[in-house]
Amino acid sequence: MTADEPDYLGPYLRAVASHGPGFPALLYGSRDMQQRRFAVFTGSIALAGRRIADLGSGHGDLLAWLDEQGLDYGSYVGVEAVAEFDTIARERAAARELPRATFMRGDFVRETALFDALVRERSIDTIVLNGSLNTLDEARALAVLERAWTALASRPAGVLGFNFLSGGDDWERPPTRLPRRDTKRWLAWALERTPQVIFYQHYLGAHDATLIMHRAG
Repeated sequence: MTADEPDYLGPYLRAVASHGPGFPALLYGSRDMQQRRFAVFTGSIALAGRRIADLGSGHGDLLAWLDEQGLDYGSYVGVEAVAEFDTIARERAAARELPRATFMRGDFVRETALFDALVRERSIDTIVLNGSLNTLDEARALAVLERAWTALASRPAGVLGFNFLSGGDDWERPPTRLPRRDTKRWLAWALERTPQVIFYQHYLGAHDATLIMHRAG
């Protein structure tokens, strides 16, 4: 890392330096763990016609999953801060492996107007953060979610979906170098903003949780 690279990108940049920019550097653990997370998202949101923004899109694997599963959607924009990951995604798009993709380099933590721009300029109505909050401290992670949710205010049927490493004082979780969240607090945060919340914590032995928040349509 250099002095101008934010600390939350450090785990990815160190993984790239150690192993190259391939799948292990995405820090999912395994393809199976990645795809279980994808399945929760895609099984919880009616995607037909939706304009999706994938924040922390890595290699574009979520889009590949959508296409492999034959799932209909309106459009897809992937946003990635790590240059090496963004390059791989763009190469996949150029090779027509991801033919319906738009990829852009961007840091959704530093660029505080990014969510508003995606909604305003690209008519995004569905924002997904899949594993991309895991290296943030609590305050920055919640600030990101607040900006995303607020940006969707102009979309009456907008959806915000995100996952996180779950935890709490009253149950055990496997150790990890990445921060675990207080699951009850994060669920309460979502419910304070909308009663239309879907919550999952069953798909990876209860050590990961997913929240899907719907704006009233």
